[in-house]
Amino acid sequence: MNTILKAKADNLICVYNELKKKYKWRANDISLRFAAFIFALFDVPFEINKYDTVIRFIKKNTGIFSYYRSTLLYSMAAQLMCQFDNYEQSFLQMLEYDHKMRDHGFKNTTYLGIAAYALLLTCTPDALEYRIVRAQEIYKGMKEKHFWLTSSDDYAVSILLAAEDEPVAILIDRMEQHYNQLRSEGFGRSNGLQFLSHLLTFRTEQVSEKVTLCREIASFLKENKLAVSSMYYGTIGLLALLGNDSKKALEEVVAMVAYMKSRKDFKWYYKEINTLMISALVSNEYMEEKKQQQGLSTTSIGITIEALIAAQTAAMIAATTAATSAASASASAAT
Repeated sequence: MNTILKAKADNLICVYNELKKKYKWRANDISLRFAAFIFALFDVPFEINKYDTVIRFIKKNTGIFSYYRSTLLYSMAAQLMCQFDNYEQSFLQMLEYDHKMRDHGFKNTTYLGIAAYALLLTCTPDALEYRIVRAQEIYKGMKEKHFWLTSSDDYAVSILLAAEDEPVAILIDRMEQHYNQLRSEGFGRSNGLQFLSHLLTFRTEQVSEKVTLCREIASFLKENKLAVSSMYYGTIGLLALLGNDSKKALEEVVAMVAYMKSRKDFKWYYKEINTLMISALVSNEYMEEKKQQQGLSTTSIGITIEALIAAQTAAMIAATTAATSAASASASAAT
């Protein structure tokens, strides 16, 4: 494991422990882990007082039942603090984007907040109308292909795909090819598989080449006792976005997982979430190296890897929090 990645892992653990001390009784553990991950991802020093100020600002500018004050609160505060010099202006702009998407038919759900954040990261104000309309067209295309699988958790990736130059019909066709070929390789039919097919669409290699790479990544993870369920197929997708670098990155993932497991709070808890976060840290590091080597301001897939990772991790927070809440409710009902 290289020294940069080890430092990021140490930062994640350190920030998580600080967050847990202050917010343990106010936030669920998964949200705090993802918030710590965001600070590690962007390599931003954690300042507890500033972070608390951002949280208070979000609460002050949203309604009591807003998803920005519940599921998304702690991760969104981390993202705003890490990504923007003026978090107040950025958050207010994101709320405007949120309302703008509702005006164009997007439903008011937790995932709309994630989409608004993805839009804020990747879209200039002058292109806003075009991006939202195009994203709605892409979303409808997804819905036509997979009615029961497509829902508001696909909003963010629709926003990101809307930045691509290719016609919507070609993007939708490529997604469907990914989905069908991945199914033929043994990947389970699921919402996670659909998300994986979306991620692969950002790369333009032959579909068969990308599907083969996903199979190899899945096999490698399984061989190293890091197999991921369909809900976490995004882990495979983030690594597959690295193309030829993915195999080397996998070695780093295994090393980092072993390192994290040596720490008490990460040894037994949320194994697949840990693998997802570590894969994202490694993927981002490889993309950053590639940008520096090639002098690129964005990645070769046409969007910032940070935006894609942000969309994926925020979606995971929403999904895992919902699953945890459902499990807790079932347990309470049974007693």
